[in-house]
Amino acid sequence: MYQRKITPLIQPLIQPLLLATMLSSSLITSACSAEYSNTLILSNQSTPTEIYKLGLAYYEGDSVPEDDDKAFELFQKAADQGYAPDKHYLGIMYYEGLGVDQNYQKAFEWVKQAANQGVSDAQYRIGIMYYEGSGVEQDYQKAMEWYVLAADNGSFDAQNNIGNLYENGYGVPQDYDEAFEWYKKSADQGNQEASNRIGRLVMNDKIDDTGITIFSTQETEFTLGDIEKMSQ
Repeated sequence: MYQRKITPLIQPLIQPLLLATMLSSSLITSACSAEYSNTLILSNQSTPTEIYKLGLAYYEGDSVPEDDDKAFELFQKAADQGYAPDKHYLGIMYYEGLGVDQNYQKAFEWVKQAANQGVSDAQYRIGIMYYEGSGVEQDYQKAMEWYVLAADNGSFDAQNNIGNLYENGYGVPQDYDEAFEWYKKSADQGNQEASNRIGRLVMNDKIDDTGITIFSTQETEFTLGDIEKMSQ
């Protein structure tokens, strides 16, 4: 039977190369295993922040397989210790029905706790729930109140929604100038939807467009012509 031979000149070079490859592979495997182990290790002394980070990893599928059940369990554990970000995500999971049966009432309860502890994203979501009437009686005025709290904490989504309420006259007198001011705050932070709504106000002659710049991103390639078509 024919057997391939390795010439003496090449053989000494191949052996170190194979050894280096094996060592490199071993080191990479060890590093990955260490990273994975560090992510998964929790103890009775783990802080709510550590529990939250692991819950978020399972929720997002970051460094570990996505697992809503484990995420919910971990969020619940840290939320029971009073950690506000976990309360927010626990509410989201009840709201979306992830890892638990969908329950808007429980979603509202948990998210409101986080909102009362100053989590701007939770304040924004409470505004949404009042606007939708999810888990609570629909109330545009309360939606506005929570949106303002979130907006004051830097939420450009809340700023955009405040503009929507003024543009539609929900919970407040209709006021296009106020709508524009809130849209502009949101657009200045890069919110494309707010920029588009400013464009609609301009194209529909709802506000004086003197000196107004219409913001657009290269990715969306949104133009005034597009806005005009949308308004027809």
